[in-house]
Amino acid sequence: MTVRVDQKSIFSERLKRIQSGKQFEHVDVIGHSTQKRYNKIFGKKNQKPKRTFADKLMVLIAFLCGMSAVLVGRVAYFHLSKLDGLPPAFYDLGNRGMVLFSFVLAMILILIFHLSSRSRFQALLIGAVVMHYGEAAVASNAPEFWSQLFSADYAAAMAEEGRDYRLTPAG
Repeated sequence: MTVRVDQKSIFSERLKRIQSGKQFEHVDVIGHSTQKRYNKIFGKKNQKPKRTFADKLMVLIAFLCGMSAVLVGRVAYFHLSKLDGLPPAFYDLGNRGMVLFSFVLAMILILIFHLSSRSRFQALLIGAVVMHYGEAAVASNAPEFWSQLFSADYAAAMAEEGRDYRLTPAG
């Protein structure tokens, strides 16, 4: 016994389902499981979430935390290296001492402000690099402030190094 199927009506019903947006079907597979598979791969849960205002604000905070970690690390090592009585290896650290202090402070800030997501961590690293390499520009534009943080001769040396980066009102 053979069952005769009306292919035209089946095809037109299938087209109606597809056009109504309720069904996604592969060429060779028809049915509910295909729709479930499609929703699992391309459904709302798997779409990239939109960045909220709070996320954007946290990226800015991460950038500022990176800058402040380098600044505080530099200030801490600068003033601690002026103290007497510390082990001689501490004084030999030089620029690595600042990096060590900055790294520890950055890790603490990551834990406090939850900056471990990819975009926040990248912003923190960018802020640290900007402050590390932009210190001369900051010192040349704000020598009074820099001489309060560091010694006057160090501030003058940094201001001289960043003389090409001075901002003037004329532009």
